[in-house]
Amino acid sequence: MTGSSEDSTLLALRNAAFRRLWFASLLSGTCVTAQDCAAVWAMYKLNASPLFLSLMSAAAALPFFLLILPAGALADVADRRKLLCALSFWSALSAGLLAALSALQLLTPYLILLCVFLLGSGLAGSRI
Repeated sequence: MTGSSEDSTLLALRNAAFRRLWFASLLSGTCVTAQDCAAVWAMYKLNASPLFLSLMSAAAALPFFLLILPAGALADVADRRKLLCALSFWSALSAGLLAALSALQLLTPYLILLCVFLLGSGLAGSRI
């Protein structure tokens, strides 16, 4: 059967630029999910309070509510490629800060919340 939906789905992956973008998005999404899981686990190990565990979701979602519209407006007037690179760097720096604090055993529940908020800020801006 020619023209099936399976053929059209895989057809886009024949384009090299789309394939690279798709794989980069897949890798990025996997890493963000792993970081989210690790941050919640670290919070649970430091403070298993239901309040702090629910604040993790709030800290991750709040940047989207606060920054998605300003980020969209900024994307209209700025070079999107440079903006995306800067926001990706911001997200990597935030995740790296969380990893460094963990490696140095300096994590507190409040620092985890701050790092998750900072990472969410970079991710909110990159969803333009």
